Amino acid sequence: MGKVRDASKEHFWRGVIRRQGESGETVSRFCAREGVSAHRFYWWRRALRARDRQSTPDAQVSAADELLGRQDEESSKPFVPVHLPFLTQAPIEMVHPGGWVVRVPVGFDPLSLRRILATLDPSSLEPGEN
Repeated sequence: MGKVRDASKEHFWRGVIRRQGESGETVSRFCAREGVSAHRFYWWRRALRARDRQSTPDAQVSAADELLGRQDEESSKPFVPVHLPFLTQAPIEMVHPGGWVVRVPVGFDPLSLRRILATLDPSSLEPGEN
């Protein structure tokens, strides 16, 4: 019989991992500031990623199928929405056909991102948007 998972510990570590990703700090610096063990941080990050992969394979496949089905109708838009069917603490990286790269941290403000993209590429605005 396997161990019973402690939901409060999982919730705590998901919060710690999320905050570290948002902080932009290295794991060691973040853990020292937060007073948590870097070793435990890495263990929990690896364990939670494995749990997330195990618990969502069907969701990942259906989300990928849904995205492929919409690509034709959205191919005329300058950017195609991307839905991540898994938990990630890594920043999202967008590479524009013009060559510029935008890296977005977890927990970003969508309105600010839209403004940044519009500044970099005014053609990305939908008609009537400013």
